[in-house]
Parts: sequence; C-alpha cells; structure tokens
Amino acid sequence: NTSHCMVAILPWVFGAVLLQAVSNEQNFQKGLLTIEPGEGDVVRQFVDHHMEPRHAVAVVRVARGSKRHSLLADLAQEEDLRHLLAIGANFQKGRTSLTVHRYHYDPLDYDGKWTKSAIFSWLQEVSYPPVNHLPQFAPTKFLTQNPFDILLVVKPVGAHGAHGDLAKALEPHAVRLSRKLKVSFFAKTPTTQQLCDIYGVQTSDEFLLIEKPQEIGLKRSHSHMPRPPKYRVENLTAGDVDHFFHQYESGLLPRYLMSKGKVQPTHEGLRHLTGRDFVEVVQDPKVSVLVEFVSENCEACNEFDAAYREVARKVQNRQLLQGRKPSMSHVVIARMDQSNNEHTELIKGTPWLRFWPRSIGSRSKRSTDVELRSVDAILEFLDQQELALEEQDSAEL
Repeated sequence: NTSHCMVAILPWVFGAVLLQAVSNEQNFQKGLLTIEPGEGDVVRQFVDHHMEPRHAVAVVRVARGSKRHSLLADLAQEEDLRHLLAIGANFQKGRTSLTVHRYHYDPLDYDGKWTKSAIFSWLQEVSYPPVNHLPQFAPTKFLTQNPFDILLVVKPVGAHGAHGDLAKALEPHAVRLSRKLKVSFFAKTPTTQQLCDIYGVQTSDEFLLIEKPQEIGLKRSHSHMPRPPKYRVENLTAGDVDHFFHQYESGLLPRYLMSKGKVQPTHEGLRHLTGRDFVEVVQDPKVSVLVEFVSENCEACNEFDAAYREVARKVQNRQLLQGRKPSMSHVVIARMDQSNNEHTELIKGTPWLRFWPRSIGSRSKRSTDVELRSVDAILEFLDQQELALEEQDSAEL
C-alpha cells in the first residue's frame, strides 16, 4: 500500500500607502452611501473622499423611494462589489443617471438596461481603470478577489517619465482586453514582499501576467492542484508592449513556474528539480524521468527518503556498466519539492512517484503514476520500461 500525507514615489512612501490600503480594505462600507443634496462640489468631495484606495467611485442620481433607488440599494449590498468601488446616491427627482469616476481617467456614464445583472456586470468591468497608477494598489481588488486576469507592471518607483510612456503603450491593449484582463503598476518594496512571494514577483522591473489571480493564494499542505498560468518577462519598455501582447495572445510566451530555490546539480544520481527546469526536464524526449514529489512536514516523505536515494544511486551505478541491458543511460531520477516550487501536475499526496518514459519517434511523452515503494520493485519497473523502449528503438531502426 502506498503511504501518503494528504494535504519617485519613494519606496517607503509607496509601502506606507499600500499598508494603509490593506488596512482600509477591512473598513470598506458596504451598501448605498448618501451624498448630501447638491451639485458640483458636494459630489466632487464625495468622489475625492472615497477614491482611495480602490480608485473607483460610482455616483447615482435617483429619486428617493423609486424602483431604481431600491434596485441600486440592493445592488450596493453585493459583497463582490464592495472591494471594487464605493457607490453613493445623490437623491434628486428627474432622470436617473449612473456615473463611475476612476482615478486618472474621465468618468463613464451607464447607458445599458436598468437590471441588477446588467448594472453589476458593467460596474465590475469599469471599476478598474484601464491602467491603475501608483501610489494606490488595493490587493483585494487586483489580486485576492479579482474576477479578471491581471497584468502587474512592476517598475522601480520614482521613474515617472518612463511610467507615462509605458502607460500610454499599455492603454490600447487594456481597453481592448478589458472584459478579460486588468492592468496595474506595482512596486517591489519591503512592504509588498509578502505579495511578491505569493504571486511570484522576482525583480523590480518585470511584467507578470497572472490568470485567475484569486486562485493563487490557495494553500495546500501535501496535495497539489496546478495553478492558473502565469507569464513573466523582465525589463520591458514602452516599445516592447505590442510584441508582449502579440506573444501572449498567440500562446508563444513560456509559462512561468515560481521557484524559491536555485537549479541544483545532480548529486549521487538524484536531480532536484525546481519550477525553472521542471517542464524542460520531464518533457525532454530523449530521456525517461522518474520524479518523486515531496512536501514540507511530510512524515511519509521522510520515511521514503532513504529508499528513493538508494534507487538514484543504483541507477547511477548501472549507467556506468557498459553493455548492460537495459543500459539506463537515458534515465533521470529526480525529486520535486512542491512546497517551494510550482509545477504543472495534479498530485493527490506526498510522496508521489510519476514516470515520464522517453518518446520514440514523433510520439509525445505521457506520464504514468508508480505505486511502488521498495527499492527492488522500482528498479525492476525501470528495467522493464527501458527494455520495452530499447525494443521499440530497434524496431524503428
């Protein structure tokens, strides 16, 4: 039986603003707020007061007690809108209007159907400015409860001129993809380091595109569910933006798998994989790869450790024997610490063994799970696999 464990603005200024934003998110008022009767300055003051840190405020002009007042009051109670924008009512008789004010951009007026679902969808989409500018960044809005994909444009704080050109290059793409993707500048600072660790920001100058960011922070102890794709490119300028989006929409950007460790050399026949080289190794058509997936604080992993290391050493020794059948020269014994490295596989518990046989001809590699735990049984399995592959090699010739 298999044993598993189941499971320019200075950096400190931006950090202080972000810390305040996180704190403020806990105090966002839900519901339809009241704007005192009046025009001009009263509405402007309400917008200015509620603009930070969400960078969006909706103002509705509506008759008190009307059906549309009731509709909007009900809509404003939606939890999924609370972290996106503030909604205020300026009670007036006459034509009802709904306007969303966004930081750094012109207001938008609603011209759709006056139904709850239609207005909800519109508010959800337009509450994000085409490109969100610092210093404000609301983690709940852009990451943990963001229903869209997100492009984090990570740049050194303070380079305002370069940010302006970059924002202009980003805006047409942000508008074109607004129903799918949101765009925000971001800065890597001591205050944001925890977010950087969770989402995979590595440097102070990179594009990090995250699909379904609200799923990234889900923690599993010993099982592993493949996370939504991420794509990361360093040191892009305004002139690189069009090419970046072309590569992304064409499916040509390599997937980014976060890793907390460095690629290590093989030791005593055992290769330690990371997010950086996992796909490259297991999908290499020239080698067969046996991977042990392990996790932190896994007692069963510790119990199996000595046996798996023995497998690695014996495979390494067999690779040195000339004329042996099978030769084992095309076999890689590897380990993946999934607590510190992202990978693409669904793993139900640790330790878990998965085998990728090398491909013959034009066939693609297909993995299989290995429910064996004794050294002899694993070595026999590898022998059988390699003998079959060598026979296929001979047949192809």
